[in-house]
Amino acid sequence: MIFLQIGSNIGDRFSNLMTCIKNIELLIGKIINKSKIYVSECWGVKNQRDYFNMVVAIKSIYDATKVLKIISIIENDMGRESTFRYGPRLIDIDIIFFNNYEVNQDNLTIPHYDWKNRLFVIEPLYEVLELELNKSEYKINGQKVKRVGNINL
Repeated sequence: MIFLQIGSNIGDRFSNLMTCIKNIELLIGKIINKSKIYVSECWGVKNQRDYFNMVVAIKSIYDATKVLKIISIIENDMGRESTFRYGPRLIDIDIIFFNNYEVNQDNLTIPHYDWKNRLFVIEPLYEVLELELNKSEYKINGQKVKRVGNINL
């Protein structure tokens, strides 16, 4: 199982997530489960619009490197522009887990290097995994997320 975190804080965030999910299913693999949409403050750099975030679980025939290439295509085709680290994004797709593999390459680290410190990843991930979240197990002091919607496929 592959777990992707998807986020957007530019334009119609809901529509961006919906388009992204459709592209993931079309180009990467079948979506097995997905979280609700969560809103969170921007990460790393303040004075930005809040993010809409979600996690999807998918099955794919592709390896991690190929999935990363397809993710880049999806982001570029949707209009993502490079700004600055933690800058605003029309769409952002991160590989959180990939079939229990560990990958340490210059352009790819799996599991995602910082997933345990981001409530906007942890809470939707636990929802997809259907697990009870014990927030005291993570370093997420002061972070808040709120469910704000759902995407029906």
